[in-house]
Amino acid sequence: MHTAYPWIELSSKKIADCRVFKVRSSERQSTSGKHGTFFSVDAPDWVGVIPVVETPAGRSFVMIRQFRHGTRNLSIEFPGGIVEPGEDPASAIARELIEETGYKAEMLVPLGILSPNPAFMTNTFHAFVAEGCVPMRTQCLDEHEEIEVMLVPEREAIDMIGAEDMGHALMTATLFLYARYMGWLG
Repeated sequence: MHTAYPWIELSSKKIADCRVFKVRSSERQSTSGKHGTFFSVDAPDWVGVIPVVETPAGRSFVMIRQFRHGTRNLSIEFPGGIVEPGEDPASAIARELIEETGYKAEMLVPLGILSPNPAFMTNTFHAFVAEGCVPMRTQCLDEHEEIEVMLVPEREAIDMIGAEDMGHALMTATLFLYARYMGWLG
């Protein structure tokens, strides 16, 4: 059985700047002498939120539908986005929630921090639940955003996970953290 230790970075250089992320090449060596070239994606931290609305029929989520260029498909997701430099994740998600949906939360609760893919990505994802959401204004979308806002009953949203249009892994992970928050995991 081997013991894992951090690798030592011998050199590192940016090899591509792709606007929303950078690609870096690093020469690293393990404490046992193994050596290699590794590539990483340097991206800003991300935030995501499950916005909750209380309706006469029970809890519903404010969700969004948008086209995703990576999969070339429409995707149903929770609101989220990038944490701007120097911005607190809670402030970032409050901003993203109102920009993308027009809803404002009475209370934001952090659910957890995840690594989107620690094999090659350097950023983190901050998950929140937004309790007591109410519509406050119209959307204020970025230049390349076209977002449809949907109110989805809690159980229906959970049952949609894994469907073609709701396969975003970070959304699924956020729902898991929500299940823990709700006390459903035992």
